[in-house]
Amino acid sequence: MEELRGLAAEVRKAVSDKGGKVIYEYNEFYGDPEPGPPVNEAGLSEPLINMLRARGIERLYRFQWEAVNLANKGEDVVVISGTGTGKTEAFMIPVLERALRSRGEVVALLVYPTKALARDQARRLSSMMSGVGVPFAILDGDTPRDERRRIYENPPPILITNPDMLHVGLALSKDYRELVSTVRLVVLDELHVYQGVFGSHAKWILYRLQREAKGEVQFVGSAATIGNPEQLASELFSKEVTVVRGPRRRRGAATHLFVDYGNNSRWSFASYLISALMKLDLKVLAFTDSQQMAELVARIAKRSFSAEVGVHRAGLPAEQRKEVERAFAHGRLRAVVATSTLELGIDIGDLDAVVMTSLPKSFSSYLQRAGRAGRRGRPGVIVTLLGDDPIEAYYASRPADFFNRPPDPGYIEPSNREVAKLHLVALSLQRGALRASELPTALLQVLNEVEEMGLVRVRGDVVLATPRAAQDYVEARGIRNTGPIVKLHHGGRVIGEREMPMALYDLHPGAVYYHGGKVYLSTSLDLGRMRAELSPLPESVSFYTKPLYDIDVIDFSPQDSRLAGPVRLAYGDVHVMVSVRGYVVKDESSGQVLSEVYYEEPIKWDYITKGVMLKYPLLDFGGVEQSLSAYHALEHVLISASRPIVGASDTDLSGVSYPTGHIVIYDSHVGGNGASRLVFERLEEIEDMAEAIVGSCTCEDGCPRCVFSPYCGNNNKYLSRRGALKVLRALREVGPERPEGLPRGGMRAA
Repeated sequence: MEELRGLAAEVRKAVSDKGGKVIYEYNEFYGDPEPGPPVNEAGLSEPLINMLRARGIERLYRFQWEAVNLANKGEDVVVISGTGTGKTEAFMIPVLERALRSRGEVVALLVYPTKALARDQARRLSSMMSGVGVPFAILDGDTPRDERRRIYENPPPILITNPDMLHVGLALSKDYRELVSTVRLVVLDELHVYQGVFGSHAKWILYRLQREAKGEVQFVGSAATIGNPEQLASELFSKEVTVVRGPRRRRGAATHLFVDYGNNSRWSFASYLISALMKLDLKVLAFTDSQQMAELVARIAKRSFSAEVGVHRAGLPAEQRKEVERAFAHGRLRAVVATSTLELGIDIGDLDAVVMTSLPKSFSSYLQRAGRAGRRGRPGVIVTLLGDDPIEAYYASRPADFFNRPPDPGYIEPSNREVAKLHLVALSLQRGALRASELPTALLQVLNEVEEMGLVRVRGDVVLATPRAAQDYVEARGIRNTGPIVKLHHGGRVIGEREMPMALYDLHPGAVYYHGGKVYLSTSLDLGRMRAELSPLPESVSFYTKPLYDIDVIDFSPQDSRLAGPVRLAYGDVHVMVSVRGYVVKDESSGQVLSEVYYEEPIKWDYITKGVMLKYPLLDFGGVEQSLSAYHALEHVLISASRPIVGASDTDLSGVSYPTGHIVIYDSHVGGNGASRLVFERLEEIEDMAEAIVGSCTCEDGCPRCVFSPYCGNNNKYLSRRGALKVLRALREVGPERPEGLPRGGMRAA
């Protein structure tokens, strides 16, 4: 307790020395989970009892025992328990029991979301497996050919892998299909990661695995935080599950500090705070929700505070990320700024402090990140910067509500057409021939399109792969995205990549782009070839860019509809056109606009996704501009409020609004990610939070704390907080209007 107080006091002083202020402190103290039976009374085999005792485990926790019992009976189970509380034993005991009874075949798959995490966990789990004399193997894209051959010829009972390998192996390798056809138990650790586009892909990969298996496949999922584990796991596994819950946090103590960074810019204060914590001899992991801001924070820390801070994010070469992990784990680096890539359990050694440069819109993400601090019995400190953001302002005035929130729901969109097309083609390669009448609805709905693309042939009820074209299609597409990939070129070589449509916002001509600790200027963006050319900028550059763009909804095809009070809403396919017409240049330190640049012709790109169309009552605001400002502000605040309600990240949802009261909120990913479906289902909760945000703000008629958005394509012009509040308050007094089609001329928001 005294150690924790002293640590919090030192952080408070560092914050105040730079003009910041700690506005809330929340302390956690957790003991051991509820005990279960001694290991020799838990119905375990002798080798497992001996292995657990050798690891110092004489008694199981109650939640471990419950999970083990259910799994050993063949039930599909999801274990929800905090980081470091013993989830691993809960799923490994049933795995090892199965493995001990195996006879020369793979009976269990341990599936981790990434190749790096799978290999990291294999090192941790190896002592458990060797402790009972059970061999295992890692099979992924980095497994050497000779090692693969040995695995195929002499299958181990346990195989450690990732979804990417499952996807490609099932589609393209007869040996791989035969290897995994004997699997009876599949474990998905870090289950909360299987959301959005990635989760939608995972659902169909697991479906394909079940189609290949010679018997019934049992699933065990494990996660620290999911608000709807039954629903998410049932969608992923295509079967009902039983949920076992453990404690929220491991044994130990942690202090959570909400910090107002005062008149500083968010990014300069974050850089200062990281350097200040390093001077306190703390090992620091900082998180941002933007690849570009991760690079910017590390750059400011080095330039302004002489702090060497590593960067870990998607889009960097794998070896560069691994080197950062090694340097951080071994103490050669004392601080790293990362995106969600280090939320997961990759071993980075002891960690004292976590800095969140902004409040994660997902509470589950907050818990996952905070759980990395204070591991191995040491107290941890978690500092979160709150500033001019609608959700941050909301929780700055209600901090206790934040820590009392339930975890966010997980979501996927199995009917994403781009996802469904890939897995229909992969399944046709995998099985040789399919019966159209037996296909799940989501796959059947894309059959005609896949046939027109020349990837399959349909003969009556039989679906056959077009071998060469189908294989090329599968090999050219990954499961981490659905949009086309833009390759970043510099000096005659590829240095990175970015998925569309985000590439359009980050790599438009004239954009400042941070990559690998360096600063580049995007000199051209060729969407026909999906290629961006970059040229280096001097380290002294002190500005960054934000795109100016419009969104037009070309078409909306409803699939479901309902009423939420007087608001008519429909969910369905949205055809979106993005038009980047220029960009603004902003000062790196203050965020002030330095200039605006416009293209002669906008850069356009269109795609189909999922979304919800809302029709709000058309109120009299005295003119078109006033009406546009009201509904534009309403769109912004609805998207802001959606993020904590549905657990979406900053870039999962986008929107467009019209002066007629129409608002479309859609998934930012090509084909959809599932977030807008939850908006459709939970609109009333979202409206309540939106009204609280605009109703409690004291600004004149719009500011960053209520209706401004950092993602607004119109640079936050035409916004009225009062107008948005008027619409939300009117919902209690008016009835629904007649449905009508979308007008032209929307206003881009977030």
